[in-house]
Amino acid sequence: MELSLDIIYDSEPEQAAAHVLAYFRQEFAKPFPPPKPLSREEKALIEQIDAAFDGVTLEDGIGLMTTQLLDMYAPKEVCAAVAPSEERSDWRRITPAMARTCWDALNFTDPRGYRFLLPAWLTLDLRGQLGDFDALDYLPLVPENCGIYESQAVLLNDRQLEAVINFIEYRQREDCSP
Repeated sequence: MELSLDIIYDSEPEQAAAHVLAYFRQEFAKPFPPPKPLSREEKALIEQIDAAFDGVTLEDGIGLMTTQLLDMYAPKEVCAAVAPSEERSDWRRITPAMARTCWDALNFTDPRGYRFLLPAWLTLDLRGQLGDFDALDYLPLVPENCGIYESQAVLLNDRQLEAVINFIEYRQREDCSP
């Protein structure tokens, strides 16, 4: 049976929360394409991102599933019930299926969530596993984003910002090459 998040509008929060978690389990279990072959530069960037964000946890930030619920204007009780089930300790556990299900998460998180989710988006992008969306759309320092993500990026340290800048420069070169 295909589950839907629409239950958040039709049920009491306690009932909806269990259904929502089942929905995310269903979506997160979907197959995803294997990573594309990586160039030497892409491998180096992934290593830099991995090192820069090593040890970053979600802390009390807004996690992946909760961002999807916030985007849907879910009741705060449903968000609060789902929050303890979020991946909180290792951003490397965020799979392509998880990112694709909650593709707009970087728009609806807070600075702690942004710092936690961002390296997953960057590395999945480099591996060609984000599908039809682009990590550049969620980054500070990209002129097209008009300053939207600077407030999200306030917790990034110098090493993390350097990794983001190197990712942006790489992607801009790649996007402009024939």
